[in-house]
Amino acid sequence: MGTEQLRIKMFGEFSIQNEFHQYAPTSSKSMQITTLIAYLIANKGVEVSKDKLIEILWPEEELSNPTGALRNLVYRARRELTRFFPGISANCILFTRNAYAWNGALDCQIDIERFETLYNLAQKESYEVQQYRYYQEMFRLYQGNFLPSLNQEEWVMFRSIYYQNLYVKCVMAMCDHLKADGQYQEILELCEQANHLDIMNENIHKETLNAYLQLGYPHKALDYYHDILNLFNNKYGVDISESLEDLYYKIIQATRSQQMNIDDLEENLKEDKNSKGSFYCNFDVFKNIYQINMRSLHRIRSKRYLVLLTLKDTDNRETITSDVKAEMDILRNVIRHFLRKNDVFTQSSYSQFSLILTVPNEAGCHIAIERTRARYEQERQSPNVALEINIKEII
Repeated sequence: MGTEQLRIKMFGEFSIQNEFHQYAPTSSKSMQITTLIAYLIANKGVEVSKDKLIEILWPEEELSNPTGALRNLVYRARRELTRFFPGISANCILFTRNAYAWNGALDCQIDIERFETLYNLAQKESYEVQQYRYYQEMFRLYQGNFLPSLNQEEWVMFRSIYYQNLYVKCVMAMCDHLKADGQYQEILELCEQANHLDIMNENIHKETLNAYLQLGYPHKALDYYHDILNLFNNKYGVDISESLEDLYYKIIQATRSQQMNIDDLEENLKEDKNSKGSFYCNFDVFKNIYQINMRSLHRIRSKRYLVLLTLKDTDNRETITSDVKAEMDILRNVIRHFLRKNDVFTQSSYSQFSLILTVPNEAGCHIAIERTRARYEQERQSPNVALEINIKEII
């Protein structure tokens, strides 16, 4: 490896380094330079027209002189890149046929390029040991999503999904190799590392559940099952219980095979003493609680109400925006802390919470909801997000 070789990292935070210099974006001004350099590197071997670069760099801006702005930005980027080659005339960004391109003659080690190469090598390799080595190197290279600091850019989003899919395929292939050798503890460690990178993939979670079962830890599998149900529900408003149904029955069968006494049963059923506020559960549990309430109505004097809280972005009512997502987290905390402990709630869609309130009468329901609404209005951060409330008595 020569001292001039550029080591370019695009998974995780973007950086370029060699023995002479290191570049990483440090301010909003440098982000424009980073976008230009990163786009040309990601499209290495392609001549990118000036119009395309202007579209990428200033997607929603009307510049009075876009060609001049691009020329100035390229000049600044070239000046930054010359610091990697002191005393040497090396042009990293080429201009030919009215288009710009990354200099393919430069000695570069680019993580995304190596990542794809390893995947293709693994697909062609028939010797399983060598194939696994390719996957291992892929796994180590993936240090996070593709250019996360630019993740609002459309071209970055598409590339990020592409590389994330390759990474998931890599992890699943490694799990298959490990399962063949009965190495389930290694599968747990592998999947844990993958989940640290916020890879929300059901199949990776399924491998974790199966590994717990194979290792004889059904109760750990059950705890993990509930954790991931809540994770997907809280983060995306998605219920994945149906997808995990077969594994869930295996877990239940395994836990039932381990007998417990009544004290163990009581301890297992008890609520966490540290839990405060109203009771949150996934949608399936919420549905069961609702049905139990309907069956017991004739035996109780108090009334039960079903409440639906919906957040909508008044600037964009047809789309679930990032503002709505942020406000859902705020509303969740308000519900949890300002309703009573015997009230139950769940996230029933990406932008909705459903509640079951037990109160003496209708007035009590309106008091509880008004208290929740008022507190949310105090804590909300996005004035463009509106809260809609629907109430229906459970009869």
